[in-house]
Amino acid sequence: MTSLSRRTTFPPGWAGEPLERRIALSRALLAVERILPRLWPAVGFGGFYLALALTGLFQIIPWPVQALLLAATITAIGLSLEDGFRDFRWPRSIDGARRLERDSGLIHRPISERGDRMAGAGSDAFAEALWQLHQARALPGKLRLALPHTDLAERDPHGLRWYLLIALAVGAAMARSDTASRLIGAFDSGAGAAASIDAWVDPPPYTGLPLITLHADRQAAIAVPQGSVVSLRVHGAPRMPGLVAGSNHAPRFTGENGEYASTFVIAHDARLRVQVGGHAIGKWDIRAVADARPSIRFTAKPKATPQLATDFAFRGGDDYGITRVHAILKPHGRPGKPLVVDLPLPEVSAKQVAMDSYVDLTGHPYAGLTVDARLEARDATGQAGLSEPVTFKLPARVFTDPLARALVEQRQRLATSDAAGRRIVGMTLDALTIGPERFYDNRNDIFLAIRNAFFGVQNARKEADYSKVEELLWQTALKLERGGLLSAAEELRKLQRMLMAAMASGAPQDVIDELLKRYNEAMQRYLDAMQANPGAMNQQPLPPNTTTLGTDDIQTLMKMIQKLSEAGDRKQAAQLLAVLQSMLENLRMSQGNGTGQDARNKALNEQMQKFGNLMGQQRSLLDKTFRQRQGQGDPKDGGAQGLARQQGELQKQLQEAMKGMDPKAAGKVGEAGRAMSEAQKNLARGDLANAGNAQNQALEALRQGAQQLAQAAQEGQNGKQAGGRDPLGRGNSPLGNSGVKIPGPDELARAREILQELRRRAAQMNRPQQERDYLDRLLKAF
Repeated sequence: MTSLSRRTTFPPGWAGEPLERRIALSRALLAVERILPRLWPAVGFGGFYLALALTGLFQIIPWPVQALLLAATITAIGLSLEDGFRDFRWPRSIDGARRLERDSGLIHRPISERGDRMAGAGSDAFAEALWQLHQARALPGKLRLALPHTDLAERDPHGLRWYLLIALAVGAAMARSDTASRLIGAFDSGAGAAASIDAWVDPPPYTGLPLITLHADRQAAIAVPQGSVVSLRVHGAPRMPGLVAGSNHAPRFTGENGEYASTFVIAHDARLRVQVGGHAIGKWDIRAVADARPSIRFTAKPKATPQLATDFAFRGGDDYGITRVHAILKPHGRPGKPLVVDLPLPEVSAKQVAMDSYVDLTGHPYAGLTVDARLEARDATGQAGLSEPVTFKLPARVFTDPLARALVEQRQRLATSDAAGRRIVGMTLDALTIGPERFYDNRNDIFLAIRNAFFGVQNARKEADYSKVEELLWQTALKLERGGLLSAAEELRKLQRMLMAAMASGAPQDVIDELLKRYNEAMQRYLDAMQANPGAMNQQPLPPNTTTLGTDDIQTLMKMIQKLSEAGDRKQAAQLLAVLQSMLENLRMSQGNGTGQDARNKALNEQMQKFGNLMGQQRSLLDKTFRQRQGQGDPKDGGAQGLARQQGELQKQLQEAMKGMDPKAAGKVGEAGRAMSEAQKNLARGDLANAGNAQNQALEALRQGAQQLAQAAQEGQNGKQAGGRDPLGRGNSPLGNSGVKIPGPDELARAREILQELRRRAAQMNRPQQERDYLDRLLKAF
C-alpha cells in the first residue's frame, strides 16, 4: 500500500528542480494548445481589419465609416474572446506531469505519482530501499516534450487563416514604406489630416541657388546640394508631429498650440516623412548631391611678356564657382620650397573661368630658372583641383652691372641649394668684398650690404634667415642697376590686382573710383617710362598690318570701365580691365616704317642677345675658376685644363659674334677677346689667380660693349611715326577680338536708373521688412 505525501521525494540520481522545470514547460505547452484555438476568431477579425488598413482603404473612406468598421471589429473580437474562454482553465501540475509521461512514453505514471510513499514506511528499512529502487528504475534517462498540437483545423474547417495571411501579405506589399503610418491610421480619428505643412530647402550660400519649395504632393526625387538646410513648419496639428529623415540627424519638432517647427541639415540621401498621428502630411525623396572638386588646366604654356611678366593662361570650372586660383612653382630638378602665386579672378565664385593672369616674378630668386608649374583651383568649401604640370623657364631681369649680376646669381643659388651650396654662397660673398678700397670706392653702402649678407648666411639658422639675405641681395642689385620701366609695370599690376579684388568683393563705389584713378595715373607713368626707355624691352619690329593701340584708345577703355562700374555691372568691368591689362602687358613701342631701319634694329637686337649669352657664360666660367681655386671644383669640369678649353671655346664664339659689329662697340669687344685669351693661357699654366683677374676684365669689357650696342639701337628708334601718330601708334579698335561685350549708352543709362531706383526703395523705412531685405540682397551684387 502507498499513500500520497505532502513533500515530494525523488529517487537517488534524480534532481528535483530539473524535473519541476520540465513539468512547468509541459504545462505551458498545454496552455498554448488550449489558448490558440480560443484566440483564432479574435485574431481573424483583427487581422482582416488590419489588412484593410494596409491596402489604404481608410485613407479614402470617411472617418464615420471607418469608425463603424472599427467598432464592429472590436465587438466581434470581444464576443469571440468571451465565448472561447468561457470554459477555459489553466493546466495543473498533474496535467503537466501526465503530458510529460505521455510524450516520453512512460507507463505506470512514474512522474505524476512520484510523490507516492509506501504504506508503513519507516518500519521496514529493507522495504523502503526496495521502493526507492523501484521508482528509480521506472524513470528513463531522458524526458521528451512534443510540440504543441492544437485543434485549429477543426475550428477553422474552411481555411480562413490562410486567406488572412494572403490578405496581410498583399496589404504589406501595397503599403511598402507607408506600412507604419497606415497601421497607425487604422485607429486614428483622422484629426491629423487637417494639419498643413510648409517645407523648403535652403541651399548653402556659396551655391548661389534659390530656395526650393517642397510641395506635399511631390513624387519625383528632389536633388539638393549636400549641406542644404531643410525647414519644416506644421500648422493645426492636434499633437506633436513625427519626423523621419533617414540617416540624417534630424531633431524632433518643437512648439505648442498646433504650431510646430524643425530644421536640420541634409548630409545624405533620405526619404523624408512628416506625419501627424497616422497621417503623412508630407513625403519627399531627397537626394543629396555632393559638391564636386573644381577643375583647372593650362590653355597655353606660361610665357614671358615684353615687360618680363609671366603670362598664365588657364581655364577652369566648378559646379558652384571657383573662389581662388594659385600657381604652384617648384624648381625643376633641384631643391627649393614651392612658390605659391595668387592669380586674381575677375569674379567671385565664377562657374567658368577663362583668362590670362600676368604676374611679375622677376624679383623672385627662381627668376631665370626652369620650373615645374601646376595650377590649383579652390571652391567655397575648400576643395582643391590641380592641373597637369608644365615645365617652363621663368623670365628674368637682365642686369648689365657685373656686381649686380653676381649678387642675383648668388641669391638664386642661396634659394635653390642645400647646406653645402649655401656655404659656397657665403664664401663667394666674402670673396666679393675683398679689397674694398679698390673696388668699392665711394660705394660704402654696397660694400656694407654685401658684408651684411655674408654674415647673414654665416649665422642663418632657419629658412626665414635665408629669406632676409635673399631680399637684401636683391635690393642691393637694384641699387646697382637702376631702371624705372619694370617698377612702373609692377605698380600697374599691383593696382590691377587690387581693382579686381575690390570689384569681386563688392567694395563701395567710392573705393572703386579711387582705385581707378590710381590705376590711370600708374598707367600714365608706365607709358612715360616706355617712351623714355625703349631699349629696356625686348623689342622686335612690328609685323605688317599690325593693329596698334594709341593713348586715346587706352583712355576710351578706362572710361568704359568707369561707366560699367558705376552702372553696377562690375563683372563686365572686371573683364574689360583684364583685357586692358593684357594689352598693356603685350604693348611694344612702334618701330620706324623704313624697312632698312627695321632690319638694322633687328640685327642690333640679335647682337645684344648674343652678348647677353656670352656674358652669362663668362660669368659662369669665372665662378668655376673661383671654386677650383678654393679646392671645391666640379670634377666634370676637368680641372684647370678643362676650364682652359671652355675659355677657348667662348673666345671663338666672341669672334663669331663680332662679325658685322657696330664700330663703336668693336673696340671694347676686342678688349674682351684679348682678356679671354690671357685667361686661357693662365688656366693652361694652372695660374688660377691671374686667370680670374683676366676673366673679370673680359666680363667688364663685354658689359661696356653691350651698353654701346644698346645706345646704337636706341639711336635708331628716335624717329617719329609716319602719319603724325604718337610713339604708341593708333589702332582701329581698342578691344580687337577680346569677346567682351560693351553696353551702349542707352543700356548704361537704363542700368543706372534701375540701380538708383533700387537704392531709393531700400532706403524707405515704411516698406515691409521682407521687401527691404529682398532689395538689400539685390543690391549686394552691385
